[in-house]
Amino acid sequence: MNAVTLFAAILAQRGRVRSVEYSSYSAYHDLIKAGLIEETGVVSSMMCNECDHPHDAKVVYEGSQYGYYCPDLGFVAKPRPDVVAVQPNLSVFTTQIAETLACKRRKSSPVDKDTWRIGAIDSTAGDVVLYLHPTLQGAKDFRDFQAALASEVKSPFGVILTSQGTLTAAPFVTAHLDDILSFDPKAGKFTVIADIRAIAGVPELRTGGRPSDYRKPLSDLIPLRASQGRALHGRNAEAKAVRAEFMTKHPNQKCPSLPTVKRYVSEITSGS
Repeated sequence: MNAVTLFAAILAQRGRVRSVEYSSYSAYHDLIKAGLIEETGVVSSMMCNECDHPHDAKVVYEGSQYGYYCPDLGFVAKPRPDVVAVQPNLSVFTTQIAETLACKRRKSSPVDKDTWRIGAIDSTAGDVVLYLHPTLQGAKDFRDFQAALASEVKSPFGVILTSQGTLTAAPFVTAHLDDILSFDPKAGKFTVIADIRAIAGVPELRTGGRPSDYRKPLSDLIPLRASQGRALHGRNAEAKAVRAEFMTKHPNQKCPSLPTVKRYVSEITSGS
């Protein structure tokens, strides 16, 4: 599990989790060292798998030992490493992303509850605001994000970073951490590998100059895959496959970014 995937997995838990579930990955120690995740005491509860009926049990400290009570087995002792808690440090995370993108209007504390405003970047069509919300999977996630926006300055474009889920609130676009970030273990920092403006849907500035080097090969490749029955369901999956095939067919040409390929997939498959 790489650092981005591991951070997203912990973020998706929306709280403190047992570090032992993740500490076997080398990326865990990279994230701890970078301050992007932090160990914070012990978890409040854990799953009892010792009896015939697994159940959630409150963690207690008794007789110089951590453990929990099971209705069938009584007190079940656990070594401290088994109950140590870890959680993301979202203040450090949002600050890193804001610095990477040279954001303005930064905020290193939540806008409201679990919603964070990372900051805004300029574009040719107005500000693009970047937010973080742990998951966007259900009605509660959606309501919480909408409530947080009530006190925010309105912007024409925005991207919501999340670990899981695809719900969004117009005019914003939802993007998964795995799709836009990479981690540099030497620097101990996340870096943005995607074009945030393209993801947000900012229109390309037409200057009347030379057309994109990507338009012709992608306009040939995307319909060809569809005609051969090789097109995948879902824009994200198809864009990744198209990009991989582009690199194979054009090894000496600079490869377009994933957001650029996604845009062409949408344009071409919709007939625009």
